[in-house]
Amino acid sequence: MKRLFVFSYPKLTIYILAIAVSYFIFQIPSVLQFVSSFDNLLYIPVFIGGLLYTVGFTAPISTGFFLALHPSNILIASLIGAAGALITDIALFSFIRLSFMDEFRLLERSSLIKHIMSGVRMIFPKKLRSFLVYIFVAIIIASPLPDELGVALLAGFTKFHPYSFMVLSYIGNTLGIFILLWI
Repeated sequence: MKRLFVFSYPKLTIYILAIAVSYFIFQIPSVLQFVSSFDNLLYIPVFIGGLLYTVGFTAPISTGFFLALHPSNILIASLIGAAGALITDIALFSFIRLSFMDEFRLLERSSLIKHIMSGVRMIFPKKLRSFLVYIFVAIIIASPLPDELGVALLAGFTKFHPYSFMVLSYIGNTLGIFILLWI
């Protein structure tokens, strides 16, 4: 049986589509009213927001949670939200390591990636490249942008230890959530 459409990267395409769909869902005004109705549940919505903070198609909803809620102590709320985000990041890290490796290997062999990597190798020494990748990943994890890109870089293209990832994820998510709650 012949396929009508052939995608080289079907899983990555689905993630990009999910991000676009969630953005449009978050534009509905009743979503903001629904989120703000959870203010009286203390830190439970913050933890739920943290669980949703790292996944691309739920990151806009999580950002709405954090912007709509007004917890009494934003430091404690940030730590609780980061705990939820850490749980999701660990699941993403494990899922990407197990499920996406075939596509990462395919990407590594593509001419575009080979060309980009050869240019990067000529410009930056190895230690600086690693440092820049970790800084880039920390910024992505701290931001309300989807963590999949940062997690994929670490899980797919580096030998980053899961415990080091957990520390990076928790600190980055704590800072990102703190900034959103502080705004």
